[in-house]
This record gives sequence, C-alpha cells and structure tokens, in this order.
Amino acid sequence: MKKTVPSLFVILAAVFAISFLAGHAYALDSAYEHLLEGYRALDERAFDKSVKELTAFLEQGRLLRDYALLWRARAYVDLADFKPRQIDSAPGEEDRPVTLALKDLSTISVEFPDSPVSKEARRLEINIESKAHPGRALKLMAQYLSANAGDDAMRFTYAKALRTAKRDFEAYGEFLKIYIGAGPMAEDASKYVETESLEPTLLLQRSKNLMSKFNFEEAEVQLRKTLSSAPPYMKFDINQKIALCLFRQKKYREAARYFHMVGSPYYEARSLYRAGLFSEFHDKVDRLDPNAAEMAAELVLIKGLYYRRKGNVERALKIFGSLSGNRFIKEDATWHVGWTYFLTGSYRQAYGLFKGLHERYDSTKYLYWMARALENDGKDASALYEKLTDQGDYYTFLAYYRLGVSPPRLARPDIRKYADNEELKRLAILLELGIKDAVRTESLYILNHSKNFTSQVNLQASVMLNEAQMYRHSVLLAGKLPYSRTVHGLLYPYAYRDFVDGAAKRFSINPLLVLSIMREESRYQEDAFSHAGAVGLMQLMPKTASKYSSTVGETINGVRDVFNVKKNIIIGSYYLSQLIKESGCVPSALASYNAGEWVVYEWLKEGKYHSIDEFVEDIPYDETNKYVKRVLKTFFQYARASDGGQDNLEFVFDCHL
Repeated sequence: MKKTVPSLFVILAAVFAISFLAGHAYALDSAYEHLLEGYRALDERAFDKSVKELTAFLEQGRLLRDYALLWRARAYVDLADFKPRQIDSAPGEEDRPVTLALKDLSTISVEFPDSPVSKEARRLEINIESKAHPGRALKLMAQYLSANAGDDAMRFTYAKALRTAKRDFEAYGEFLKIYIGAGPMAEDASKYVETESLEPTLLLQRSKNLMSKFNFEEAEVQLRKTLSSAPPYMKFDINQKIALCLFRQKKYREAARYFHMVGSPYYEARSLYRAGLFSEFHDKVDRLDPNAAEMAAELVLIKGLYYRRKGNVERALKIFGSLSGNRFIKEDATWHVGWTYFLTGSYRQAYGLFKGLHERYDSTKYLYWMARALENDGKDASALYEKLTDQGDYYTFLAYYRLGVSPPRLARPDIRKYADNEELKRLAILLELGIKDAVRTESLYILNHSKNFTSQVNLQASVMLNEAQMYRHSVLLAGKLPYSRTVHGLLYPYAYRDFVDGAAKRFSINPLLVLSIMREESRYQEDAFSHAGAVGLMQLMPKTASKYSSTVGETINGVRDVFNVKKNIIIGSYYLSQLIKESGCVPSALASYNAGEWVVYEWLKEGKYHSIDEFVEDIPYDETNKYVKRVLKTFFQYARASDGGQDNLEFVFDCHL
C-alpha cells in the first residue's frame, strides 16, 4: 500500500508554494520529508528516530546525500555516547554505531570529496577516532592541519593528543605554534609553553602577530618584556614596534619619544601633532625637506592645515602655495589652496582652482565644489549640479539636494523571478526545507567558489539568499556581479525589516539611515567584531550597549547579548537617534558615531562652518571623513529605491550646526 504523505509535509509544501521560490520551486517528494525529519530529530536528540529517517532518505538516492550522511554519522556517535547498543539489533562488529558513523564519513570522503560538509565531516571523523583509535586520529589530524593550518582549535586538540601519546617534543612544538600565532587559543596553549624562557626572536614574532590582529596593548606588553632579554641587534626593531603600538593606542606623547629614539622624524612629528604639542611639531617639521620624501611633504601640508584651522589664513596659503609644485602632493596642495579660498569667501579664486583640478583629475568632488563656489558667487550653478546627477556617489546626493529635486525613483524589480539552475538545486532544496545551518554552509561554499560559476548562477544564488534573509552572503555575491537594477536591490537590501522599522518608528529615525549604518559597519554580519571591540550589526561598543540598554528596555548581560540582532538594532538605533537629536544634524551625528561626540563638538566649534557639506569635507580624521561620505552614499542608494523623495534629502542635509 502506498504511504500517505503526512500532514506536516503537506503544510510545508503549502508554505513553499508562497515562498520566494514561488513558481520556480523544485518539486520535493516525500524523500525530503525524511531528510527534514532526520535533521529535526537529531536536533531534538531523538537519535534512533534520526537514524531511521535519514536512512530512509539515503535509500532513495536524492540530492544532499552528503548532508544526510553527516547528520546520520552524528546521530550514530550520539547513540554510542548516550545509548550504547546496536542499531536494529543487528549483530556484528560492523554494525556498532561508531563503526557505522565512520562508514558514513568515509562515504562522504569518497563520493563527495568537494562537498561543503567535507571539513565538518573530517572534524567529526577525528573526534570519533580520537576515542577509538588514537594513533589513526593523530594521522588524520596531521592531514587535516596540512590543509587547514589556521584552525587553532584543531591544532590544540592535536597537541594534546601528541602529549597523551608521549610525543612531548612534537606536542610542545604545536603548542608553541599556537602561542606564537597569538590567535584565540594562544592563552590556552601558554599553559603548556615555557613562555619565560622563549628565544627573543620567537617573542618578537609573537608581538608581530599580535599587531597584525590589532591587539596593540598586549603587543606592547610583550615587546617590553622581550626588550629586556633581546640582543643589541634586535633592540632597534623592538623599540620601533613599541612606538607604533603606542601610536595605535593613542598614547601620542610616549609614542613621540620612542619615534625620536629610533630616528623616525616623520612619525615623531605626527605623534607630536596628535598629542597637541604643536610647538614641538612645528620645530620638527621645519627641519624636513618636503621635496625629499612624501611623508615630509604631507607633514608640511598638515602644518598649513593647522594654521588655517587657527585662522592664520595668510600663513596657511603660503605653505600650501609652496607645495603646489611638489611632486608628491601637488594635487592635495592645490585643493587646499582652493578650499581655503572657499572657506574664507574668495569664491572666484576657489572656482578657478577647482575647475583646473576637475579638468585634470575628473573628480566629482572638484566638480561639486566648482558648483558651490559658483553658486556662492551669485551665479547659476544648476548646469554643473546636473552633470553630477548621474554619478551615484556622495556628491550626486549633494547635487540633488542643491537642485531641490528628488532623484528619479529606482523602482525595485521583482528579484524573486529567475530561471531554474542545476548548480543551485541543492541550495534551493535546503532553503525550501528551512534548514538554516545547512543553508549557511552551502551558501558559503558557493561564495568561496563563485569564480567557478557564471554570473547568472551567482545572481540567482544572491537572489535566493536575499529572500532567505541571509543578507551578508547575498550582498557579497552581488558585489561580484555587473551592476543592474536587480543587483542594486541585492546590494542594498531592506534587511531585518521588522526590527529596523520597529526601532525607526519608536525612536523617530529614518529606517534607511539605520540600514546604511548597518551595511557600512558590518555588511550585515551578525557576529562582526572589530579590533576596537565593536560588536554586531551596528558595531556597538559593549559599554555603549550597556549604558543605553535599560533606557530602551533591553537586557545586556555580557558581550553575547550585544550580538543579538534585535538588541543590537534597537540599542544602535536609539544611540544614533540621540546623536542626531543632540547635534541637530545627520552628518555630524555620523561623525560622532565613528569618532566620538566630544571630538566632533570641537571640530564644529573650531570650524565655524556655514553649511553641513563644508563640515563633512573638512573633517580632519581621514577615516571619519570617508566613513561619513560612505554612509551617506549608501543612504542615497537606499533612498533611490524607496519612497520619501525630497523628505530623504532634507532629513540628511537640513541641519542646525
């Protein structure tokens, strides 16, 4: 008698029919019900049921057999751990759960050598063999590490296994590699390493690795310890790196002293400037020849900027003029001459310089400020603004605002429509089944192998992942494609809509700005973690999250809570809304989000700007300058495909400085 399809699968099929694959879904027969039920049973620790369902699936020979084999192997292992008896009472050594698990994993290796689950399968095999056959496990670990050298967790396991096998010398070498590598397992490995007796060369290498991971505080400590035991020929290199660590930690006074010690006048001068020791800075720069080195020329330019910001325009122009023929920074120097003229109201002179720069370098920045200079001189600049409206960058956004018109609405295409594709059947089925972990594994595999697929395949994969709310992988795939209206919608998705819209309504903030922050801060990576300690989608500092958590009614009990998508978006949106409320302006709030509130307050106080575009262009920190422009460009791209029109422009640029 033919088996009746259970109601669960009927419900699933109905859901699939209205999903993003509507009209293009692969017909899922009852075999995939077994796959889904096997996965669910494994998750619910019903291991007997999982084995039964996955076996039923494997007997029918469908796609995704590698996933089924991996999950069944896990179920076998868990049966062996928690319910040590034979499956289906079948006698014999070969039917023991552990043996059956190894058979499944071996099948993956033979039949699916390039499977997305290969790495996970090897790790599970090693885990099994470590208990049953330690010697074989050691060989497997060595093979695995030869292909995955950066897996410190496995290397740590390998080192401990070597130690158990009395191969202490080899074990020590593996622990040492982990410790010197300065990765997340380094502290655990340090318990097995004689850290106090290590050669200075090894400790210096560890310091370099710490610096490469932006862990400058720990690197400084390590370097200072190394310095005491280092031979004379190493001391210069160590002191030089201490200076850099101090600079990166914003300990500028001490950094200047160290840079002086190692004879690095350029970085010494930069440190003096950042430390606010301007007299010493000027003295140092006056000894440099700007025609001899690019860094020297840049420092002389910074000296000119100092005088301009302090109101000594004549001296600033003299310095900029002296650099206008400099082979290293001729363009920048000419820009600053023009910019100084603009800020001081000499618009005709500014226009002439901006025009010359634009003709030579064809930059939208110069074209925009040509228009602004012309406009401020009482002339009609609309023709110049019009030239900017088809560029799509930050200055295009500004041009539409100055013209007082909304950009043409870029209607979002129906990105759900696409042709079926053989290469993506596996992903399509996993998406229909709703097995998120497997979707993540499969999509990461596609992303890493995107060069092996056609643009059409990558486009289709990006569409599928977008609709499945796997925004990061979707955006990264879309970034590899030629631009089109469809790709635009994938590059700028309305991610986490419910949370974003809820937070935007609650805190009276434009949801597109929240999306723009999210996109530029993390590219929608939910577990993003910066070297500065910023966390999650909106890259919140844990202290900031804790500070505002009670205000918005969210609980933060450690960094893990800050990663939570809902909490991160709610707290980040509230914080951003407060910055806008306090500053009265979106661009200055964005600058505060990146650089800190007090420093932005000082910039605004010192600059005495007439308009917000002047402030953005004149932001002293290069990183913050680029950040604000990048977020506003992204906001513009979102606004192009959304309702709001002129309201979106005014929301950003109607400011009270």
